[in-house]
Amino acid sequence: RFRKRVDHRRYNGAALLGLRGLVVKSHGSADAFGFEQALRRAHEAVQGDVVRHTERILEVMHESSPTGAALAPAS
Repeated sequence: RFRKRVDHRRYNGAALLGLRGLVVKSHGSADAFGFEQALRRAHEAVQGDVVRHTERILEVMHESSPTGAALAPAS
């Protein structure tokens, strides 16, 4: 059970922020199982609408910051 919890292959796939879409980067030395896990993370992110959810959070943070109102949003 412990071995399963610390298996790095189960956590393969990192989301890259700052892009206008979903990008999940898999480790270059990932085996088939690790790559499958990265695909699962990507699927979960799409199903959870992570990109739009993140955009909304950033908009709220921008609007509520003291300098946010004076700064033009990135386009």
